[in-house]
Amino acid sequence: MTHTLHRKGDVPSLQEDYVVLVMAAQGINVQGSEPKFQKLWDICSRYKIENFGEAMTGNKYTFRLEDLKKKRCLVGHAVFRDKETLTRFIKELKEADLGLSTVVSGLYDEVKGCCGKLGIHLHTVEHSLGIHGNTQRLPPEPVLEVHTMCGHAMISSNLIKAMVEEVKKGKKTAEAAADELGRHCGCGIFNPYRAAKLLKKMAAA
Repeated sequence: MTHTLHRKGDVPSLQEDYVVLVMAAQGINVQGSEPKFQKLWDICSRYKIENFGEAMTGNKYTFRLEDLKKKRCLVGHAVFRDKETLTRFIKELKEADLGLSTVVSGLYDEVKGCCGKLGIHLHTVEHSLGIHGNTQRLPPEPVLEVHTMCGHAMISSNLIKAMVEEVKKGKKTAEAAADELGRHCGCGIFNPYRAAKLLKKMAAA
């Protein structure tokens, strides 16, 4: 199970949202993994990524990639807006052969196509089964599309609604509002590029 799994939205929107999670395994390869994560951040620095981070350290709003290279990391995240960049990144990651567990989240057909192009056979496939229970208490679907981009639910639905109002009134650009939301997603899996588009759409409704 991964906290990057439960993103909501339609196909065109989710085609601009991919998350790569790289992790060392407790009791197996944590020791000696520091140089591997330094290499991961070095690879990240060569690509256009929308966000990055590590749960214990922070995201692109609190650290630079160069800063992360100097920290002890056990998990790394990188967010991409397009499949082409994701594919090039995964290719280089595969060639680096870091020996770390890697999870790619996104639309199944898109991720499978990316891996198939690189000769990668999927080890495990996880599907989100949606939200169960008293779903009438959930915020509206457009708000959930933004909210679920933070897998630890650190971005309040009320803050999302407030940012929509700021955009609607012209007090903030959608991009600035998306960045404000992104600061609250500590591990860096929030996609501010996609969020800005969703905020604009909600503000125009």
